[in-house]
Amino acid sequence: MADKAMMRKGCAILAAALFVCALFIPSRAGAIEVKKHLPGGESAGGGGGGGEGGGSAPNPMSKAQQQALQDAIASDSEQYLDQESEKKSSGEDYVDLEHAKPHIFPAGSSVTVKLEAPAYKAKAKRSSGQKALVFKYKAQGNKYVVDGDPKWEDVAAADKGK
Repeated sequence: MADKAMMRKGCAILAAALFVCALFIPSRAGAIEVKKHLPGGESAGGGGGGGEGGGSAPNPMSKAQQQALQDAIASDSEQYLDQESEKKSSGEDYVDLEHAKPHIFPAGSSVTVKLEAPAYKAKAKRSSGQKALVFKYKAQGNKYVVDGDPKWEDVAAADKGK
């Protein structure tokens, strides 16, 4: 009986030691560093994108530009959000734009924004992929306006080409 109690205590101490050691070993050491390299970061819509390596670059967009872009994205994506919500309600395949992660790629006076979200089959069964609604914007004064029609992209296919 005493041996079982000692064994339990030993296992509990071992489990606690493993847990404490796991706290000291970062599972994703580069995750925080990568986020620093992303243009836009949290303040530009919660996403970012395309950090192609190299040193940490400052965000090329001012706070006013970031806010103008966020306003444009919110306004321009509303129609697509409504369409996908209606598809979900009617039991069709849909993309969950309500939980989309924006990835922002500034390039001079233009910006590409990809709203990436999981794709679902009918009846809320998650498919294996993600889709992105891609907007291209051009700066006009203190505003951003859509340059062309937004396009849907299969995220997995887009990542393979990189």
